[in-house]
Amino acid sequence: MTDVKPAVEDKIHSMPHYVTIDKIPYFLRQAVVAVEDTRFYKHRGFDLIGIARAVVVNVEAGEIQEGGSTITQQTVKNLFLTSDRTFTRKAEELFLARSLEKNFDKDEILELYLNSIYFGSNFYGVRDAAQGYFGKEPADLSIAECAMLAGLPNAPSLYSPYVSFHRAKQRQLVVIDAMEKMGVISSREAESARIEEIILAH
Repeated sequence: MTDVKPAVEDKIHSMPHYVTIDKIPYFLRQAVVAVEDTRFYKHRGFDLIGIARAVVVNVEAGEIQEGGSTITQQTVKNLFLTSDRTFTRKAEELFLARSLEKNFDKDEILELYLNSIYFGSNFYGVRDAAQGYFGKEPADLSIAECAMLAGLPNAPSLYSPYVSFHRAKQRQLVVIDAMEKMGVISSREAESARIEEIILAH
């Protein structure tokens, strides 16, 4: 693939529930950055510092809390690539990530990510996930609900609240802590989000 822009536009047109960035809550966007790729606004598609940090965090936690791939890399994987673990596919992923960064700004990439990522329980994209889990449009989500959704893509079949609400809640608390640490929410907002009752659609 030599020109990523028309390919991305074709993908957008094929997504029936595509939501533009202005309809996605600030707290959901920043929750994803806080827990998936804290250097998202600084790197240019891939992040060696982020990979090293993820290794340290995961070893200290005794479980996988952070992945090494950037949001940009995850986006090109979602849109264009198979799950094959080969050097050729990884090289293609890095090339496409750089190309995506050259052709789209950070908000556009985040918009693509949130519309293409798998949230578990057969929900693809933020609108399906918001409606499927909470019976709401994305714009109507609370901070607590944003944090729960943001925690799912890391391991969607494990953290889906329909599979295990306990695991989903524990993951949500990790996200809330990350949001507070990054300054996305205040300590008061964090505490309120931690104790908010989550009511699922089913």
